[in-house]
Amino acid sequence: MKMDALVIGIDSASPYLIQKWIDKLPNIRSFYEVGSHGILKSIVPPESVPAWQCFATGMNPAKIGVYGFLYIGRDRKLKSGRTTPELGCFWDICSKQGMKVGIFNFPGTYPPYPINGFMVSGFPVPHGKTWTYPEALMKRIDSAVGGYEIDVPLSKPSDMKGGEEAHLDQVQRLHDKCLQTAKLLIEWYDPDIFAMTFQGLDLVQHDLWQYMDRPDSPYSNALRDWYINIDNAVGELRKLVGPETNVLLLSDHGSTPCSSALYVNRLLELKGLLTLTGPVKQKGEVYTRLRKWVLKKFSPRTLATLYKLTPEFISHKLTYAAAIERTLQGLIDNIDWNKTLAFSTGGHQAHVYLNYDLMEEQRENDAAKASKKLVSKLCEMMSDLTDPRTGQKVSPVFHFKDQTFKGPYQYDAPDLCVELYSGKEKIQINPRLGTKELWNLDPHFSSIHSRDGFWAAMGPRIKRGVNLDAKLLDMSPTLLKILRVDSTNDFDGQVLDGVIAS
Repeated sequence: MKMDALVIGIDSASPYLIQKWIDKLPNIRSFYEVGSHGILKSIVPPESVPAWQCFATGMNPAKIGVYGFLYIGRDRKLKSGRTTPELGCFWDICSKQGMKVGIFNFPGTYPPYPINGFMVSGFPVPHGKTWTYPEALMKRIDSAVGGYEIDVPLSKPSDMKGGEEAHLDQVQRLHDKCLQTAKLLIEWYDPDIFAMTFQGLDLVQHDLWQYMDRPDSPYSNALRDWYINIDNAVGELRKLVGPETNVLLLSDHGSTPCSSALYVNRLLELKGLLTLTGPVKQKGEVYTRLRKWVLKKFSPRTLATLYKLTPEFISHKLTYAAAIERTLQGLIDNIDWNKTLAFSTGGHQAHVYLNYDLMEEQRENDAAKASKKLVSKLCEMMSDLTDPRTGQKVSPVFHFKDQTFKGPYQYDAPDLCVELYSGKEKIQINPRLGTKELWNLDPHFSSIHSRDGFWAAMGPRIKRGVNLDAKLLDMSPTLLKILRVDSTNDFDGQVLDGVIAS
């Protein structure tokens, strides 16, 4: 079987861990030896949504209006990042030019929409909703793989019945069904272009990175084994499509160990920039407690069955996505917007938003100058932080709105994004309100996202032996050039002409 291009996204794959274990990864190593490869600099923020959408369009978040799975708009309402035909993804460009396209398991592609081929949505997908185009494909996949699974509960293994073993079991099941489905879709449709992502590595790294340097742990080789797992999947898919297919591997971002967590809104509160309306009230807190109890009480397999049988309005409230939704809604409900100059939604970096309404009210015509002054103050605050584990100053990396986000949706962008590092470890940013502590030395994840991802490509249109670092936004225009497909898109990325064979 031959197709024009196969795109395999490996969520969160680290170029440094790939290099560390390259001798155990023969399929990825072959890309390095007879194709082109390099480090791939992700976007700001380095999160799966909007990173995969920015990859697919070659544009920054402000140009496509996607800032995350879920984020707070300037109107102080929750917004969801979604992939739509209007974004101008490479698959829509190819579809409109008559190519048969298959899109599988890209985060943020719910709801699926019509293309010349098929689309199978990646997480998150509401329970009981249609997750394929055409709609009939959903039942066909379900029947073929014994019940397709889109996601697993994103929770710490310590919160689950069965711990790490149960967690690894369900992630492996998710991966196996993903690979099986990918091969079936290629067989059923014989597309010209097939693009997909594997999610499992990201889930395992978040929770099990902490054991990598602990030889006494039964999970000390868990990450290495998962890179081998992914390498085997790459080998199976490449064998299926044959040597005449151009194959692109890439990650949306990388991953790095996490040292601790900073309660960023507590910091803003202590500095007088954020004020609460009173004691923090969290709507739906009963569901947070219920979710913890359910995870401890039932095995993951039992939970999967219960989830399918439970009405969507209840099952959704028990997911990790809903817990994040409650945290963000808690910011909206508990912050005193008449007295707050800045707040943060946290995550893999601090997304800090200024309260324009209050600044304009207080400063009248001097709001722009006041904003610049406040951003400088925020930078000083972050630079003065000391890691309580080491007693050393943290190392901040600042991303400013005007330099980072350019496009018609710039207004909704955060005013300042800050990545905090403690040595080689990154600091998780927790937006939770109501805590009296500034730091948490036992963060939710043992690794979080970094901007250093990887890419590799091989095939008849790819030069051999090229080592070239690139940007995530370069991949879509380069892929279209490889496919000889013209586009009028206003790309932020550049075509990597140095890797394309004539």
